[in-house]
Amino acid sequence: MRDAMKLTPTDAETALAALYDAKKADFAGAPLAAAREDAFTRFAEAGLPHRRIEAYKYTDLRARLTDLPPAAAEAGEENVAGILAGYPPLVEGAARIVIANGRYVPGLSAAPANVTVTSILDPAADLSAVGILVAGNDDPLTLANLGLFEGGVVITVAGEAGAPIEIVHVATADALVMGRVAMSVSADGRASVIERTLGSAAVVENGLTELTLKEGAHVDWIRLVDGKSDKAVELNSFHTEVPESAVLNHLTLTTGLGLARSQIFGHVVGHDAEANFRAATVAVGKRHADNTLVIRHDAVGSRSTEIFKSAIGEGGTAIIQGRIFVEKDAQKTDSKMMSNALFLDDTGEVVNKPELEIFADDVICGHGATSGDIDEDPVFYLRARGIPEATARRLLTEAFIIEALDLVADEALNDALAERIRTALAAVVA
Repeated sequence: MRDAMKLTPTDAETALAALYDAKKADFAGAPLAAAREDAFTRFAEAGLPHRRIEAYKYTDLRARLTDLPPAAAEAGEENVAGILAGYPPLVEGAARIVIANGRYVPGLSAAPANVTVTSILDPAADLSAVGILVAGNDDPLTLANLGLFEGGVVITVAGEAGAPIEIVHVATADALVMGRVAMSVSADGRASVIERTLGSAAVVENGLTELTLKEGAHVDWIRLVDGKSDKAVELNSFHTEVPESAVLNHLTLTTGLGLARSQIFGHVVGHDAEANFRAATVAVGKRHADNTLVIRHDAVGSRSTEIFKSAIGEGGTAIIQGRIFVEKDAQKTDSKMMSNALFLDDTGEVVNKPELEIFADDVICGHGATSGDIDEDPVFYLRARGIPEATARRLLTEAFIIEALDLVADEALNDALAERIRTALAAVVA
């Protein structure tokens, strides 16, 4: 806590407190006002996370965010449309939900069949599931968003979504952006979601996603993190609960520049529930990419897999933190975590920190981590068949990272994601 640490508020923390004070009158009396006040009070007490907090030991945001850009103003629809024009959907026929500078833009958004979208600030929005997954959570980034979010969307999927859903966060200026997404999927509902950020090169973004699944629901969620410059700061907290017979497949693909922290808090609460998490990271050009995952199993006979693939070079840093809790009543849990890192040169750094805490005695659980250079044997094998050495190394590196896309069933989408990986690697793998 701040009192115990005797830390003087930084300029960034002071600016956040002033921003909250300025916004407080605007949301007074609104349905989420009490939750906002509670969250920001707790955030202000703890402050920005720093290296003395174990979960942030390798991503010291207090040191990195010495100051902050101004809060993002409401974006003009024409300006947002101009940015979107340069970025067609990754999947043909996808329905786009646009959030610009943290605020829902209905005029540029469309919902597929069986999907409804409402601004989270709309007085008519159904907020019955909003905030449940984050209640009591003490993560600083989550608390900051809960107190300061500008807006966002409530998405309801009733049945099978009629098309893939692409949630696009647009930043029109170098500003502080805090948007929020709350999605609920009905029993036996199905949705495929792609989430991406477009726009400004020096944005500081702190996003929050809550995904609520009903029994038998199936969701595939892909999040693309592609920092536009070394000044970009992309922070995101994803909270979810996976009930009986539900399936969640989640992929985080991180390329680009700047600092990124993608953190997932998952709770597997139902029998025969399945949660699969993948992360593919290319950390080059001083990219700092932090993937942090906390999964708790509470149910009998549930499953999860966690696979991280990282390629690091040119001063890049990849942080992989994964923690799995298996509670005492979660017998017959099957959970496996693996992190593999590949050094592209001798200038990169990787931190692998897998953890297991098991309180049940009838489980199949394991974790592991590896890091190293490209194996010279397959390089020699390819060269012996007439493939130039540089090409052999590029092919092997691509194959290593692209393996993280194993759960992306849509062939066109899989190809598009693989191409992003190849492009990111091209600068360092000749």
